[in-house]
Amino acid sequence: MGTSDGSGKFKIDRSGFTAPADCRVDVNDGSATAASARLSGCTVRSSPSTASSASLSSLTISPTDVVGPDPATGTVTLSSAAPSGGFTVNLTSDNTAAATVPSSVTVPAGSTSATFTVSTKEVTNAQSATIIGTVGGDFSTERHAVITVWDPFHFANGSIAILPGGNGSGRISSQPAGIDCTITGGNGAGACNAFFPVGTVVRLDARPADNSSFAGWRSLPGCFDASKVTVARGTTITCQPVFSLK
Repeated sequence: MGTSDGSGKFKIDRSGFTAPADCRVDVNDGSATAASARLSGCTVRSSPSTASSASLSSLTISPTDVVGPDPATGTVTLSSAAPSGGFTVNLTSDNTAAATVPSSVTVPAGSTSATFTVSTKEVTNAQSATIIGTVGGDFSTERHAVITVWDPFHFANGSIAILPGGNGSGRISSQPAGIDCTITGGNGAGACNAFFPVGTVVRLDARPADNSSFAGWRSLPGCFDASKVTVARGTTITCQPVFSLK
C-alpha cells in the first residue's frame, strides 16, 4: 500500500513492492474491505527470458564404416538442455558423392540430444566424408565426425603383399592358403599378394633356397610378427622377408 496525495493519486516505488501480475492492485481508503483497481497506463510485461547456456558439445556417427547405400545415424549432443523452441544445429557433408545429411537437426526443448540420418551412396572404392555441425553459421562452434563408405568387397576383405628383400632366393607361403610367392635373386613371382576376410590371422612361412639363408622379416607396419598378421579392412599390409646368398 502507498499513501495518496490530496487528489487521490499515489505512487508505487520499484523497491519494496512486487509487480502486479495483471495491473490490478488493492486500494484501501480505511474501510473494512479493500477495493480492487486497475492502474491507468499499466502494461503487463512478460518476465524476461533467461538466455540459454546450451551449446553444441559433440557430433557422432554410428556406425562409422558402412557399405553404400546403407544409412548411418548421426547424433548431436548439447552441453545442457535445449531452451524453449529447441536448439537447431546446421549440418553439412564435405563429400556428397559418398554421404549426405539434412540441412539441419533440431534438439527439442528440454532435451540434450537429437539424431539424424546419414544417407550414403554406392561407391566403387572407399570414400570418407566429414559430417560437420555448426550453430548459427558460426564455425567456431563446429563439431564433426568422419564416416567411411565402402564397396562390399573391400569392406569385407583386406590384403597381404610380399615385398622381396635381400639378394637371395626362397619361397613364402601362407596359412590359410593364398600366398605362394617365389623369390629369386630379390625378385618375386607367383601369388605374392592375396586377399583374406577382415580379421583373419595369417601365418607367413619363409623357406630359403639351397643357395640362400633366411635373415628374417623386416619390421613393417602391420607385419611386426609375420607368424600372426591380422588382416585389416580395405588395407594392404606389406611384409618383407630377407633372403641372403650364402
